[in-house]
Order: sequence, then C-alpha cells, then structure tokens
Amino acid sequence: MSESEIARLREEIAAVDKEIVAHVAKRLHLAEQIGMEKKAMGRALRDPDMEERVFSRLLGECAAHRIRPSFAEGLSTLLIEESLVRQEATVPADPVDKRVLVVGGAGQMGRWLCRYLRARGYDVVVNDIAGPLDGFEFEPDLGTAVAQADIIAVSVPMSVSADVLGSIGRMKPKGLLFDICSLKAPVDQVLRELGEAGVKVVSVHPMFGPNFFPLASGNITFSDCGNAVAVLEAKEIFRPTGANLLDISLDHHDEFMAFLLGLSHLCLLMFARSASKSPFEFGGLRRPAGTTFSRLSVASMGLLEDPPALLRDIQALNPHTPAIHRRVLEVLAEWERASLADDPAEFYDLIAQSRSYFGGAST
Repeated sequence: MSESEIARLREEIAAVDKEIVAHVAKRLHLAEQIGMEKKAMGRALRDPDMEERVFSRLLGECAAHRIRPSFAEGLSTLLIEESLVRQEATVPADPVDKRVLVVGGAGQMGRWLCRYLRARGYDVVVNDIAGPLDGFEFEPDLGTAVAQADIIAVSVPMSVSADVLGSIGRMKPKGLLFDICSLKAPVDQVLRELGEAGVKVVSVHPMFGPNFFPLASGNITFSDCGNAVAVLEAKEIFRPTGANLLDISLDHHDEFMAFLLGLSHLCLLMFARSASKSPFEFGGLRRPAGTTFSRLSVASMGLLEDPPALLRDIQALNPHTPAIHRRVLEVLAEWERASLADDPAEFYDLIAQSRSYFGGAST
C-alpha cells in the first residue's frame, strides 16, 4: 500500500469520525429533550426496563455490522450513561409570564414550535382542527384562545394560512401575531392589511424542518409587516436557538426561496423521478451505484418524507417558480451542449464557474 493511499484512508476516517461525533451529539440532544419531558411530567429519569431495551437494541445493531461484543457493550454503556448524565443536568427554563397560542400545533412544525416554546418557559396552548396535541393544553374555540393569548403563532398549511390570519386579525389580538409560512405570496396581502390595521404582526420563516439539528446552524427569516416592534419581539423568542436571524422583506422573500427551496427541491424531485423511471432496480443494491448516487438517494428520500402537500405548495404557490423552471431548462441545455462538444473546454469552463460560485477553486 502506498503512502498516498494511507493518507487517503486517514482522510476518510477523519470524515467518518466527524459524522460519528455529529450523530452522538444529536443523540444526546434528543436524550436531553426526553429528560425535559420527564421532569415536566414528574417522572423518574431512570427507567431500567427501557435502558435494557436500548442496550439490547444497540448490541443487535453492532452484531449486524460484525462489531465485537466487548466493543459493542462498552459503546452501548457509554451512550446510555452519558444520556442519563445529560438528562440529570437538564434544568427547566424559568417560567415566562406569557401564554402562547399555537394554531395548527398538531402539525409537524407546530409540534416543534410547541416543544421549543415550552422548553423556553412559555405557557403553551394548542388550537387545531385535527384535535389535541398530547401533553399540551387544548382550546377548541379559536376566539377564546386568541383572547387569552399574549403571543399567537400560526402553523397551518400555506393554502389556508391567509384565512386563518384574517380570522385572527378580526378578533383584535392583544399581543404578537406571526406565521411561519415557507412562502409569503399566499399571506402577503393579509399580512400587510393586518399591519396597516395596527395588529402587532410579523412574518417568520424557520428555514429548517422539525427534526433539524443543531438549531444553531440554521437560519430564521423575519419579514417586517409594518410593525418594527413585532420584528424585535419575534427575534427575542427565537434568539435562544442560536440560529442566524435574517431580515428579508416581503417583496423579496419568495424570489430568494425560489432558489433556496424551490430549486433544491426540484433538483431532488427530478433525480428521484428520473431514477424511478430507469430500467434498473437500484433499491436492492447495498451501495447503489456509487457515493454520489447514494448521497442523492439519501437526500431525496429525506425530502420525499415531507408532506406531499407541502412539497407541492413550495412549487405551486411561489410566483417565481416558472422562472426557476426556465433557468433549469437553460442550464440543462448548457450541460448537454458542453457534454456533446468535441472540445471539452466548454464543459471544463462550466465546472470552473460552478466551483467559483460555491467558493472552490476556479481552475
């Protein structure tokens, strides 16, 4: 084996180590959340039966990957013990003397909002046509819930967000009102009308899903709807996430998201659909066709697990989507022309331009 091959393998090991640490960090974070829930319910942190099931599960996973039992036992013990240490160290946030209404709290992002806000010490109540959310106070009457709320978060499908926001606005809410729509075109008009009517309203967009970790590596946008105080108050709610807090106007939000969300979603949807129409069954391969295919497969499956209605709304409700479709067709034609040309210079130039955009070497 050459020195260069040893160096390459060491680099690969370093990359795997980084992934291992990231996954361990996420596991411990989830253990902390369990600890918070247990303390809120007054339950004991230690559960010997559950610990035994976790231990057995980890041993089984290790055995399936031909990892020695002694190593598997040590790894399993370390993970369980460190998780317990993290749970014991969790300290519930000091109560915040504010009542937060989450409209649509039974949805995926609604659940995330409820858990996050409760962990920050807010008194959280849910209103959702789907029914109660286990572990949270439920108020079926929207008018009553709005009248009692200091803060109102709207986390419903984008197709009905404008109607819900309008209904809440007519109830004259006393405190902060915000939505978390991924696109603002469906709610742009009602948000502006609410702002002009004196409602303390702001539009928020957490640019991550409910299982995203760590939050500090994410971004959250805030769009001013005519009330600067509302923007400041909303930022204070989300500042503890450690996420990057971005100001973006209602006028430009969706054009920005057309590239950031719409384009990335479209590329993965195109990959998934194209692969599904191939004459080959890639799913049966342990490592399908290579690293690039595997990574795209994982990314595509992660996207396809999102609610289909949300994926469609991100394409269908953004007025800038047709421009993205035209751009994709233009770029596909560029790559096709460059790939078929006798002279590789054009292909290499497209590679160089793309590398340069993402901060890589242009040559």
